[in-house]
Amino acid sequence: MFGFVHSPKQHWSAILSVLALSVAPIATYAQEASTAVLDLEFLPPDIKPSRICVPRAPDADTIAAWENWDGQALPNIDPTLIKRDINRLQQINAPYWLDTIELMITRLAESNDGYAGNNTLMARISAMIAAGAFEELRSQQLVAQLAANEELLSPRLKNALSGYYRDGIGVDRDIDRANALLVDAGYSGNADALLALTRLELSGNGIEGWDVAPELAVTMAFGSLVGELDTSICDRVARIAREYNSGEIVKQSPQLAHDWFRFAADLGDSNSAWKVVEYHMLAENFEKDNDVLLQYLQQAANAQLPYAQIALGRVYETGALVEQDLDRALQLFRAAAKEGGRPGLTRLALFLEAHGDRYPGTYAEGMDALHKLSELPDAAGWVFSRLADDTYERLGRWGGDAQALEYLERAAELGDMDGSIELAQALIAQRDNEQDFERAVDLLSYSVTALGGGTPAKLLHGAFMCQATDSPRVEEALYWKEVELATGTANLELSAHELIALTPQNDPLTIASIQSQALYGRPQALASYRKFLESAPSTTPELVDFWRDYSNQYTSVLEALAELEFELAQSPSERIVAFNLLRQEYKNSGAPAALSLAEAMISYQNDASFSIGEIRALLEVPAYAGQGAAMELLAALGTEPNAARLIYEQFAPVIDTNGDFNALVFAIPHLDVDDRAAYLSRAAGIIPCDYKNVMAMANVNLEIGDIDQALHWMGIAEYLLDDNPWTMVDLARAELDVRGAEAAPKAMDLFERAAQMGDENAPRGVFGLLVNADAETYDPDRAAGMITEAMSDPSHAYLNRFLGVYRGAPDQAKAEIEARLDMPEVYLTAANAGDVFSMRAYAMFLRETAANNQELATSTEWLLRAAEGGDTAAMAELGYALAFGIGTEADLDSAVSWLKRAAANGSEKAATITALLNLSEDT
Repeated sequence: MFGFVHSPKQHWSAILSVLALSVAPIATYAQEASTAVLDLEFLPPDIKPSRICVPRAPDADTIAAWENWDGQALPNIDPTLIKRDINRLQQINAPYWLDTIELMITRLAESNDGYAGNNTLMARISAMIAAGAFEELRSQQLVAQLAANEELLSPRLKNALSGYYRDGIGVDRDIDRANALLVDAGYSGNADALLALTRLELSGNGIEGWDVAPELAVTMAFGSLVGELDTSICDRVARIAREYNSGEIVKQSPQLAHDWFRFAADLGDSNSAWKVVEYHMLAENFEKDNDVLLQYLQQAANAQLPYAQIALGRVYETGALVEQDLDRALQLFRAAAKEGGRPGLTRLALFLEAHGDRYPGTYAEGMDALHKLSELPDAAGWVFSRLADDTYERLGRWGGDAQALEYLERAAELGDMDGSIELAQALIAQRDNEQDFERAVDLLSYSVTALGGGTPAKLLHGAFMCQATDSPRVEEALYWKEVELATGTANLELSAHELIALTPQNDPLTIASIQSQALYGRPQALASYRKFLESAPSTTPELVDFWRDYSNQYTSVLEALAELEFELAQSPSERIVAFNLLRQEYKNSGAPAALSLAEAMISYQNDASFSIGEIRALLEVPAYAGQGAAMELLAALGTEPNAARLIYEQFAPVIDTNGDFNALVFAIPHLDVDDRAAYLSRAAGIIPCDYKNVMAMANVNLEIGDIDQALHWMGIAEYLLDDNPWTMVDLARAELDVRGAEAAPKAMDLFERAAQMGDENAPRGVFGLLVNADAETYDPDRAAGMITEAMSDPSHAYLNRFLGVYRGAPDQAKAEIEARLDMPEVYLTAANAGDVFSMRAYAMFLRETAANNQELATSTEWLLRAAEGGDTAAMAELGYALAFGIGTEADLDSAVSWLKRAAANGSEKAATITALLNLSEDT
């Protein structure tokens, strides 16, 4: 719009005359709310960019330079840059730097005549005001000394002195004198005074004696700010940009603010370059241009502005506007963290946490960043949560408990929810006193309120049901269970077959729920949603890529995917996909996935030549990380009689410092009696409160002979059945094993509930209680009815199972059932259904009641079928029949063969008959 002459000593008034002629004709008033502003378009000059402004040094360099200054001679640099350092040190920490700044002012005055006198006085006043030393400022009468030289003051100093009188800083308040000084400074062309006078005029509070039109005053002010093309021009024109950004005097214009910042940036100002970036990042009432954004972001980052380095690092990390370059991102984050500020350290710590697998050996660097963050006065709570996690990682769950608690207390104090939840779990695990437990409950309750998620509610259910010293506190536990269900955040447990059968038409809510849980980063939900997408017809490649990339930032997703693949696989070749997923997860996360990979190798040993040595090596990784499930598998693979003891001794130090629940339970039987209580308490404090783990506690107490505690845990297990028929059958059997016939009524209820839900093993349990003559549930009539009902469908296994129980029933029960049933018919029905015991029983009935040779022959045929089916007693009876020609021709060789097989299986009758046959041969 206008020219800009390149002359180092251009007088601002010459430019001002051009600006006034160019801008004034288009200036109008605009009314916004109750405050008038000027609709003034003041454009940057159209000149060729050149780096005139000297970029400000990073704060760390500025601080280092003046901390090491000896207070004598000033550095050999432009005095303007030293003044800028004074201003920056005041912004960083004015009270701390006050003495140094005063010495810098003294040395400047000594070496620069233009700075001496009133300018020096003004600099001291500004330093003391910035440091909050108002009483000292008044006692030294510095403002009064400045006022005494009023006639000699520059417009800038008059404007400053006006402010002191207006606000009563260093002198008594005097509005009239303040106004007079402001008007004088304004007529003298001081930009700050011109803008202040215009602001008062536009707000209806104009000062008497000032009669310059607002549009001309602002034009004069802006022209004054442009001024000479010297090293301080960038700071001045940035003021114009800020006026257009704020909209207090001139009408707010993001475009004009941007253009003035861009003008300053092109002259070399890195801070203005960052402001340009902000406009393109926010893009509010502004057209975004990614190329411009990247250009000025690079400029700001090259000038070592930490926030620009962080922003550019994020661009490279995410690959949002450029090709992803993690090495460049790390370089930028390291540079930003070098100054020791919170943003740079934060980003470096989080980057190394997210990409630690790509940069091995940087774990200590990430922890160092966290420690530095923790020492800052504005440290965030999440930092202490991470430090607690690191403590547990290094020293173990039990070895690092005391130190980790200190970090978690700080995290909770600073409001970090993850830290609060982790602190609550640590307090519950201690089981020291009721106060700690109630505090943990308060922390978790608040988390439920604040987060609205199901995890804290689930933890509260477990605390009251299992972990409290007076558990189970059933009413409170069930309340929190209802809260968890009400949140709708409980994981959906769907099989692989159920997932691939989902359709948007029939299952929209289920699909939406899985997707929501996947967005929270839950590994099982992410695996489930990816498996659903694989089979959904509407899935696009872009969608698959998005969810693959999204899930890659979380551990255990590939492990969960592998479980689904194993479920679907029908052959070794199809299971290769699942094995590859587990191997990749093991490569990514180590110990957590090693256990799953080893378990898969054991389950599918026929698929490939997995060696026991390879499996053991895999299992040792999670075992040394304190995972008891791996120790249990290692013990199961052992061939020594005391394999479990040997494995315990190998991992005892690990269990003591870092053992998980399964590891503690594994260790307890091998401990001295005096040491068991501590491990039992630890296990109870961290037990995952579900049926399986509660029964593990019951069983280990049984193993060490503590029946009361075993029954305590079995009582808790009754509340954790979750309408699962398998758990009902299992608990019924456990109750009978521990309490015998006394438990029969409860066991009968559990068996019957499971039977109603379709469990195939439950009816056998019911039948067993009906034929137990010592139990309240004894009812041979009903037992006979169950046999009769089972005979109506002999293809089903129920009849054979009932007869198996019947075999071991007391004679009283057998007699009462036999009185109600035609047992030969029952045996024949079961024999025809394939039950080998019934084949033998029917064969023996025919032998004992045979009326002719045909019935004897039929008897021996059934014995042969039973023997071939593996029944040892049938082998002995068949050998007897063959030896003496009962229902068949005598065949001594075959007889001896069957008798030897039966004897080898433990049949005393077969051994006796064989001995008799050998004796008869000898004689």
